[in-house]
Amino acid sequence: MKTIIYYLNNQWKPMSIKFWHILSLTIIIWLAMPYILGAFNLAIGLVDFGILHVILLAFSCWLLAMSSAYYIFRLLLSQMGMPTINQLINHFNLLNLWEQYLIYLACYALLLCSAIGTLIAIC
Repeated sequence: MKTIIYYLNNQWKPMSIKFWHILSLTIIIWLAMPYILGAFNLAIGLVDFGILHVILLAFSCWLLAMSSAYYIFRLLLSQMGMPTINQLINHFNLLNLWEQYLIYLACYALLLCSAIGTLIAIC
């Protein structure tokens, strides 16, 4: 109850969404999707009901791949004696604006390509 009151008082403050929240939500949607689609009787508009399951499976696989890559990256940084992620972020903030923009653009392109690759691999 406290979290609902806290959320109602701070509606515009962003709340952190953890990986496990997203994964549990995708599993719940995966299990509930046939019942939801059967309730709305969308068989007329859809060619195949399975494509929605495939897209959801690709999203959950992509989410697992991204999280495992992040944890492996953190493990390698700690094992090799490299600086922590906070120090890397501080160094990133010292870069020029155009350098930050290029890094953001490259990261976005890599995430987009990995998501499309996961969807292609599942389909």
